[in-house]
Amino acid sequence: MRQSTLKLVIKLATALAVVVFAVLLVGLTYQYIILNNLEDTQNSLNNELDNLVEVRQGYEQEYNYIENNYNDYIEDYVREVLGWGRQGEIKFTSD
Repeated sequence: MRQSTLKLVIKLATALAVVVFAVLLVGLTYQYIILNNLEDTQNSLNNELDNLVEVRQGYEQEYNYIENNYNDYIEDYVREVLGWGRQGEIKFTSD
């Protein structure tokens, strides 16, 4: 091979290596951005899950109260929501 041809091959190989390196660097950066977005989404979903677990526990506590104290619950409901009471009972209001 002549020296000028050899220099051309070396220049082309170097240019190709730089292009491949740049493409790999861009790909790595893109994957890093995607990974950060997925982590943010995961954190958001974990927070939402925690909130839903708290709501479910509240419903379970209310259900257990109703189930174990059915008569008291019905009486409380009738007094508070429907405004009913026993005959002759004095009602207090917060007006």
